[in-house]
Amino acid sequence: MLLIISVIFIFPLTLTYSLFSDIQGVSNQQKIEYITQLLTIIAIFFGGLAVSINAYFTSKLSLGIDQSVLTKHLHGVLGWDKNIGMGINDKQQNLEEFAPERFSKAIEQLGNEKIETRFAAIYALERIAKDSPKDHWTIMEILAAFIRENAPVKHENEDEAESEELLKLPTDIQTALTVIGRRDSQNDPINQKLDLRNTDLSGADLMDANLSKAILIGANLQWVNLIRVNLSEADLSEANLCGSILYEANLQKAILPEANLQGVVLRKANLAQAILYDANLEGATLYDANLEGATLYDANLEGAILCDANLCGVNFEGSNLQEANLIGSNLQRAKLIGANLESVLLSTANLQEANLQEANLYEAKLQEANLTGTNLLEAFLQKANLSGANLSKSEHLESEQIELAIGDRTTILPENLEVPKHWR
Repeated sequence: MLLIISVIFIFPLTLTYSLFSDIQGVSNQQKIEYITQLLTIIAIFFGGLAVSINAYFTSKLSLGIDQSVLTKHLHGVLGWDKNIGMGINDKQQNLEEFAPERFSKAIEQLGNEKIETRFAAIYALERIAKDSPKDHWTIMEILAAFIRENAPVKHENEDEAESEELLKLPTDIQTALTVIGRRDSQNDPINQKLDLRNTDLSGADLMDANLSKAILIGANLQWVNLIRVNLSEADLSEANLCGSILYEANLQKAILPEANLQGVVLRKANLAQAILYDANLEGATLYDANLEGATLYDANLEGAILCDANLCGVNFEGSNLQEANLIGSNLQRAKLIGANLESVLLSTANLQEANLQEANLYEAKLQEANLTGTNLLEAFLQKANLSGANLSKSEHLESEQIELAIGDRTTILPENLEVPKHWR
């Protein structure tokens, strides 16, 4: 390439010299100047050409080197990713292989006298349950058994001072409950339930815990933080939840017969289709709660707050709702046969098609309530305030019942009944 460029460069020099040497009438000095200028132009041209050729081949060589280096790096990255994948698989395999050894050691530590050791053992079991799904349910059952063994319900004949002293839940019991409550329930076997019956969990923190379908029969859950807890389909028969906070808790289809819910906070809780017969809900707060289709016959709801609650289709037969607050609640198609509604607040409540047969509505506040199509057969309405209430199409309503009630010109009565003379 250099030889070709040299020949090309020398050829125009020779040609230029020949041309200028044959020109007549031009002095030698002028010829030299012309030849010098022309050679300068030729030199610049070929110099630029040489630089361009050099840059081209240099960039081509550099690109080849870069591609080679990039290829090496790419092979390295792919090999690294492959090693990582193999490492993860090996790690998972190693965890499963060593799970029995870790499991045995954790179980041994769970029975240690020192609470710190038991505390560490519980977390070790939680880690094993995550690393080895096949051991998940076994570990949950072991933790539940640990709670049953170390936190049993105290008998009534035990010393009261001792009961007060044990009101604070031990750290290891709380830790075990926390681990159970945050477990991955997708690994739970079908038709298997956590057994925490007859346990004393008073004062525990179970916020956001998942205790769905758990067996808590006869458990002591006094003053427990159960905010947003999942107790759907759980069995809480005869459980004591006095003073507990169940704000936005999920108790759908929960079983709570004869449970003590005195003074509990169930605001915005979901109790749809829950079974609460013979339950004690005295003074309970169920503001804006959902009890659609729930069973509360013979339940005690004296003084309970049920404002704006969804009580559609609820069975209140024989229940005590004396002085309860049901303002703005939806009692559509509710069954209140023989219920005690003395001095109950039902203003603006929807009682459409509800069954109030033989219900005691003495001094009940029914202002602006919707009683359209309600069954009022032998309902006791003495001193019941029906101002603004809509009783059109009410069934089995007699004039004698209206005479005992309090109403005015805003009360809408069935067409077959006349407004009593003593009404304003």
